[in-house]
Amino acid sequence: MPSPEDLADADHGITADRQEVKYRVDGDRLDELLAALTLRLPRHRFTGDGANGLPDPQHFVSTIYFDTPSRAFYRAACVDGAHNVKLRVREYYDLHPSLVELATDPSQIVRYQPWVWLELKTRDLDRATKQRVRLRKRDVPRFLASAEGADSAAESVDRDAAPSGGDEAALAIAETCRQAGEPLSASCLVNYRRFSWQTTDGALRITVDRELAFFAPPADLWQREQTFLRSTLGPVRGRDAGGLVEIKHRTALPAWVDQTLAAVAARAVSFSKFVASSAAVGGP
Repeated sequence: MPSPEDLADADHGITADRQEVKYRVDGDRLDELLAALTLRLPRHRFTGDGANGLPDPQHFVSTIYFDTPSRAFYRAACVDGAHNVKLRVREYYDLHPSLVELATDPSQIVRYQPWVWLELKTRDLDRATKQRVRLRKRDVPRFLASAEGADSAAESVDRDAAPSGGDEAALAIAETCRQAGEPLSASCLVNYRRFSWQTTDGALRITVDRELAFFAPPADLWQREQTFLRSTLGPVRGRDAGGLVEIKHRTALPAWVDQTLAAVAARAVSFSKFVASSAAVGGP
């Protein structure tokens, strides 16, 4: 069995630089796909600092995207979806429905870490790179506000972050903020349930996202102590039916991947959560 350190290295490798392709699968074929992937690959689960050790969690992701008042990032992504930059914050949380009968408070069935990941994702055709830093939620506005001075921005970084965090990523994110030429703020939020599988060497990761819902960022976004639970995010501005499959790989894909996708009638797409949520919240 690989050690936690080996798993962390594998996570860093597939996160930092990889080829990435996406597919759409209809809702009535999703269970078939999930079962097929589970037979082929180990389920992937976060094992780092603050990891949730309880069995059988339901994994969820809340992603907050940033844009300028002129919506420069959104418009650039609409013009050229194959070459673009996204700045986002991600928070991961788990639900444990099996604990409902034992819980005396709804918060007892939720598990999450006391930080978020600020990420810069750059796409060039099917090649994607991601740099990220770990921050306390309340420090996100301070990081962005200090981006014109890269050294002060780096000071907001959690020094105990995973290997993919640190000064280099902080400086790259700060440089992107400066190049935007306008102030950046949260523009939209996406919440979805995630299923994930990964090889032990980190060469291949497959995720399936379902139940996508789009929201305007709540006014108290960065003051919240609790996680961005879907039920606390306000009115749903839009939904996306079916499932989104993302395949991230650093080596050639094995033949069984294409065979599995063909069996569930998966369709290659260039779908962007950022573009979809921006359009749902701010209009086209």
